[in-house]
Order: sequence, then structure tokens, then C-alpha cells
Amino acid sequence: MKKLLNILVGCMLTASLSSCLYHGLDDLENSSDKKMTSVEYSYRFLYNDTIKKGTVNEEIQEGRVCEVIFQKNIENIEENGIKGFKTTLTHNINSIQKAGPSGSVTKEMLYETFKEHIAQDGLNKLWVYVSISDAATLSPLDGAPKLGTPGDFSEDRFYRVTAADGSSQDYVLKTVKGF
Repeated sequence: MKKLLNILVGCMLTASLSSCLYHGLDDLENSSDKKMTSVEYSYRFLYNDTIKKGTVNEEIQEGRVCEVIFQKNIENIEENGIKGFKTTLTHNINSIQKAGPSGSVTKEMLYETFKEHIAQDGLNKLWVYVSISDAATLSPLDGAPKLGTPGDFSEDRFYRVTAADGSSQDYVLKTVKGF
């Protein structure tokens, strides 16, 4: 009886998990969409924190990541036929994203540390992410940093979005330090 029940449950799971795609979706293999629709900027640095400070369970956590999500003013631009975004970055204490359990390091302390780092690094170690059309690919041009890794955005950076049909559109990211 137990074996029959296991087989029945297995059949029901197999039938219910047979597909996670919706029917009738557009086929994108020949899509000509090659749009860049948004850009996001952040900065990351490492810090050490003490959890449960002053107790027998005190623990020092090294190499914790603090991410700073910039506030931004974005303008759509087009220069010499190249579309893109001019983004002015600013920050305040609410830009600080502290993950994990609370320790002895406060958000205020992290913000002060960040201001020291960003004063030294400027726009040289930014993490930048963009959104592009489905089924398109993105390629850096002219020495631009690979997106999704820390890079230097102190000068205009150019990227090419290539649609599934092979057509492409170049974009420029102009990053302005507003702090």
C-alpha cells in the first residue's frame, strides 16, 4: 500500500512539474529589440564587525560587505546618433545597505567609512548594471569595463546591445559625480 501511494504521489508531481513556461509566448529568436532601458550604480567595500560584543558569544566577522546604492538623476541623451544615459550620482546615509546581523558597527559608522573611500576612489570602483531587451546581448566597447564588476566610470563608457537577429545599437553611459 505504501509503495502504491509513493508511486501515485510521484506521478502527480511529475505531471504538475512538467512545464513552467506559459503557452503562446512570443518567439524571440529573430527579435530586433536592442534597447537599454535602465542603469543602476552601487559601490561596495569590506569592513569588520563584532557580533554580541562584550559577551561570551562575541564573534568578530571579517570581510563583511557594505553596499552603497547611489541616488541618481538620469537623463536620456543622444549624441552623434548614440543613445544613452547621463546619470548624476548622489548619496546620503540611506544609501548604505548593511546586511546580516547587527553588530557594533552602525550605519552611521559605515557611512563615514564610505565617504572616506569614495573621496579616494571617485568613480573608479563602481558596480554598474543595466537592463536590456530580452534575447539581446551586451558588449563593452573601447575599453569599457564589463558590467557587473567594479569598473572605472570616470569617463564616458560605450556599450553595444545586439539583438537576437544580429542588429545592434551602441549606447553611452555618462556618469557625473554629484557629491
